[in-house]
Amino acid sequence: RHGSIFVSHVDLVPPRSSRVLVRDLSVEVTANQRLLVVGPSGCGKTSFLRTVCGLWPPAAGQVERPPEGDLLFIPQKPYMLLGSLREQLCYPQDPARFSDEQLRHVLAQVRLPELVQRYPVLDIKQDWPRLLSLGEQQRLAFARLLLSSPCFVVLAEATSALDVATERHLYSLLTAREMAFVSVGHRPTLTEFHDTVLELDGTGNWRLFPAAGYDVGRHA
Repeated sequence: RHGSIFVSHVDLVPPRSSRVLVRDLSVEVTANQRLLVVGPSGCGKTSFLRTVCGLWPPAAGQVERPPEGDLLFIPQKPYMLLGSLREQLCYPQDPARFSDEQLRHVLAQVRLPELVQRYPVLDIKQDWPRLLSLGEQQRLAFARLLLSSPCFVVLAEATSALDVATERHLYSLLTAREMAFVSVGHRPTLTEFHDTVLELDGTGNWRLFPAAGYDVGRHA
């Protein structure tokens, strides 16, 4: 099943805990499919993403995922390198793969053209985590995503610091690339970029719904 994320009869229990967050969960995300995970705070949404990415082993059941390189995880606070803007954008890939033109184009695509004006030389080293706001860091993570172009993406509130219009723009860039993704987010507007909603209730139960017409507000 290299072409999908396949979760089969999985129990989710946080490390050093006996509390079952999700019980007997089975779901598959195949190429081009998009799953939005919702539920009250503490219900296991982030645990589910960590398990999907292989960061946490499930307490029971199994998870099959695409080969490394085909699946990219974007956390709410992206990993920022202490290096050049070029290295920052190309991470985790070899910067030699991309031309200056490609890097400037992708910065414009994610609505960071002012970075090109501020730092016309892409090899200048800066303290990026301090210089860039969280919203700029999140847009930069999407630039990375467009450059590495994986088949599957896991997004953990990866647009939380952005306004709705920018979030919509970034998600539409992913759908235009025909990427499959699993997202956790709180905004009702996110449903339009997904076809299925996985609803967790925090007591171990889960349900799947079509995203069309789903009311995220029922858990807000």
